Amino acid sequence: MHSTTPLPNPCLRRSRNCCGGCVRKILVDDEAGERRLARLRVRNWPLAAKVIAALTLTLLPLGIVAVLVAVRNYRAAGAALGRSDDIGMTLVQLLGITLPLLMWIAALAIGWVIASRLIVRPLTRMRRAVDRYTAGDASVRLGSQRFFSLEVEALADAFDGMAERIADYAVETEAAITEQQRLTREVHHRVKNNLQIVSSLLSLQAREAKSDDVAHAYAIIQARVAALAVVHRWMYESAVPGGAEGVDLRAMATDICAGLEQSVASTEHLPLRIHCEIASLYVGQDTAVPIAFVITELVSCAARLTTPAPLAVTIDIGMEGTGGVLGVAAPAFVGIDILALNSGDPASRIVHGMARQLRSPLRHDAAAGRYSISFPLVTQAA
Repeated sequence: MHSTTPLPNPCLRRSRNCCGGCVRKILVDDEAGERRLARLRVRNWPLAAKVIAALTLTLLPLGIVAVLVAVRNYRAAGAALGRSDDIGMTLVQLLGITLPLLMWIAALAIGWVIASRLIVRPLTRMRRAVDRYTAGDASVRLGSQRFFSLEVEALADAFDGMAERIADYAVETEAAITEQQRLTREVHHRVKNNLQIVSSLLSLQAREAKSDDVAHAYAIIQARVAALAVVHRWMYESAVPGGAEGVDLRAMATDICAGLEQSVASTEHLPLRIHCEIASLYVGQDTAVPIAFVITELVSCAARLTTPAPLAVTIDIGMEGTGGVLGVAAPAFVGIDILALNSGDPASRIVHGMARQLRSPLRHDAAAGRYSISFPLVTQAA
């Protein structure tokens, strides 16, 4: 039995006549690849080496002529010495032999010096300047340097013009950002002032109310407006140029808790002490508003459900993974999920609405009497 070994080339399996064509194609591909590699190698040469090679190739015919002239003059001088009694060559004969070669070498040297002064050195200085500019040195300019070439000086002027336009654009952008920050701070400041006025008016209405239910309703609205005013105050503070990024959560929550202690004591006639354990964290403006409302509603809810006795509420804010977590604990929250039980209550709807805005579920720990919710962070203070 004879075994048939498959040919490695598929075209050879199809036809033996195409073998020569395939070999020629492989050779042509190899030659083209070699030419491409050769071009790449020359392309990767330094500019100085390319200039020397170009000058050498350009002056090569002149060098050949110089060598031929020198050889002819040498032979002529040798023949003249053979016919005379002189011992050595004269100065004219030596110049006739060496001058063609010296002229070729001088032409090569002069060409290199000119190319170096007009092309290689200016481009090298430009490359260094561009490297410094891209590294962050925006003060680099080429106009103060002499390049001995109108074309290279035009290129240097174009670089300087580009750098000046970029610098002007950076200054304009910085000024626009500063103005935008100023306007943003002004908006937050005015909103905060208006909300404080509304809060004061609601407080006055609550005091003039004829019934406790009406006064209580005014007090709840006043607490919510006051919390929103506090948020805008710290948005205003966070918009200071060069300030920290985001809203200072510790300062905002402490300010809200201080206001709640006063409002609950006056409306519920209940001594309230809020214990704060808040880490130094920063949140975005879209996160600060829900957190402020969650704190306000949970503290107000705990105060409404507490019998006339001193009330202690603990508010803790800390890290949880890559984000933060807010916890509000009170005796009224032990055992029963008040918000789930009274799902139709406005406070319950507000808290669950804020949880949806934070995209985090509201968790209830029945044993500890604690509600908690997670939220994203901007950055953590050092």
